[in-house]
Amino acid sequence: MRTVATPAQLKTLAIRRYETTTGRRWRDLTAVQRAAWLSKTEPVLRAEEGIALDAVWRDGAWQPADQIDLFAELDTAKEVA
Repeated sequence: MRTVATPAQLKTLAIRRYETTTGRRWRDLTAVQRAAWLSKTEPVLRAEEGIALDAVWRDGAWQPADQIDLFAELDTAKEVA
């Protein structure tokens, strides 16, 4: 069974792809260049990994962007009679 990439793993994949594609080191880039590469590469990596572009990482898994966690809204400290 294949696991879905976390946000940190997606960033690592983007860095590796940059170094493989360009032959340059990631650490030599400026912050602006890094951000530009990540914003260009992330949608491609998400598609390859089967992650929706609008999905958000929450509670250790990718969730639909507008999904509400109902259990977080419940006050479990009070007993229901």
